[in-house]
Amino acid sequence: MIVERITEINNTVFDTIYDANSASIIENTGYDDKENLRKTFSSEADNFYLFSFTKEATEMRAAEVTGYVQAFGKGDEITVYNSVTKSTSVLIEAVSGSNVLLKSLGFTYLNVDCVKDTSMYNYIKAACNRLDLFEYISEQEREDDIIIKLRLLWAKELLLKMY
Repeated sequence: MIVERITEINNTVFDTIYDANSASIIENTGYDDKENLRKTFSSEADNFYLFSFTKEATEMRAAEVTGYVQAFGKGDEITVYNSVTKSTSVLIEAVSGSNVLLKSLGFTYLNVDCVKDTSMYNYIKAACNRLDLFEYISEQEREDDIIIKLRLLWAKELLLKMY
C-alpha cells in the first residue's frame, strides 16, 4: 500500500470509496452526510495534511486509490480527524507506510479522533495491532468523541537498514 501526502482529493474517487463502505464510514466518523464529510478534506490552514492510500498496480489491475485521511499537525503531533476507506482492510494495509511517512514529516505522536466503542476506536486503542510501530499513550474523552494518542515507533525495517 502506497501512503502519500497529497494536496486535494479526487471527488469521483471519494464518491466511489464512500459508496463502497458508507455504513462503516458513518459509524466511525459520525458524519451521515457525504457532502459535509467531503468538506473536511480541504483546508487553507498551513498545518492541514491530506493523505491518500493507493493499492499498487499488478499485472492484473491498475493502481487504485482506496482511501483518504485528513489531519492537522502541530509540533511533533498530528491529529487525524476523518478518513474514508474503501474497506476496513485498507487501514490495516496502510499502517506500516503511514508510520514511515509520519516519522519522515517530523511527527512523534499520532492522535486519532474516534467515536467511542466503534471498530475504529478499538483498532486504534490496540495500537493498530502493530506494537512494533505504535505505542498506546492515552485517551482524552470529549463530549461526542475521544482522542487516542499513540507514539510512533521506528519500524523494524528501518532499523535493520541502518545497520
